Amino acid sequence: MFTRTTEELCEIAEAGGSLVIHADVRPTEDLVAIARSLFHGASLTLEGMMTRPTADMRSIAAAAPGRVTFRP
Repeated sequence: MFTRTTEELCEIAEAGGSLVIHADVRPTEDLVAIARSLFHGASLTLEGMMTRPTADMRSIAAAAPGRVTFRP
């Protein structure tokens, strides 16, 4: 399976692309960077978040208020 780098995902987000990411293997810092890169109107859906600490989820959500969705 092909996995894009965090930098590539940030570039896609900056271009206005909405993303769905299986987040269970990515560091929180990378997910925050991707969320911060979201262009106006783009969204980020993160799957595999059930075991992530609440503090991590808050950090990610705060990077792009109202544009991040968490799925189990």
